[in-house]
Amino acid sequence: MPKLQNTLKISRSGLKLFLECPRCFWLDVRHKIKRPPGYPFTLSIAVDYLVKKEFDVYREKGQLPPVLKKFGIKDAVLYNGEHLSEWRNNFKGVAYWNEELNAILYGAVDDVLEFSDGSLGVIDYKSSGAREITIYDDYQKQMDVYNYILNQKGFQTYPEAFFVFYKVIKEGESGFYNALKFTEEVRPVKVNSGWVESVFEQAVATARSETSPGPGTGGKNGHCDHCHFVEMAMTHKINPDSNE
Repeated sequence: MPKLQNTLKISRSGLKLFLECPRCFWLDVRHKIKRPPGYPFTLSIAVDYLVKKEFDVYREKGQLPPVLKKFGIKDAVLYNGEHLSEWRNNFKGVAYWNEELNAILYGAVDDVLEFSDGSLGVIDYKSSGAREITIYDDYQKQMDVYNYILNQKGFQTYPEAFFVFYKVIKEGESGFYNALKFTEEVRPVKVNSGWVESVFEQAVATARSETSPGPGTGGKNGHCDHCHFVEMAMTHKINPDSNE
């Protein structure tokens, strides 16, 4: 009788890591060896927190926030289903268990619209100090994954997902004076979840593999910078007890 495997949990960011570098993903999921963390985006986290509180006020009133009304959304309200608080929780999120793979794919959403036909449109808040708003490929994939999970859980999803961007106003300002001003803008993207299932299956197979996969090739100079650093460091004899 084949040995039963433990349920594997892969987050949306974990699937992103797999696409960037299968080796880093394998080390993370299988051996809990994580990449060195980057700087935390504490200002962006604070903006997300405050936008959530603002949107929740409109949710309680059954109204759309002005930024969404200004964009032209008319046949929708902010979703107020019983699962919303769980879907927004970073440690739970909206989750889909694939019984055949015995694996869970999950991710936390910022917010959700519910349209008059019952379909759900995912909302993600983004804050930026850049001059121009850019929809990066990772942003698109983020929305694709959320919609895939919702579909697998039996929810109908809207053909588009929506980014609400908050961009810091710097031009024309004479100083900080303990205040930041933002412009707000909605950018929709067409959802394309067709790639998610196969990549999820590949990620699960990689995570359960006994042998390490090769490094990613989509990074800077065609390789994974993290793997490249380790490989280069290993060419030098390093005394771990030395402070020099």
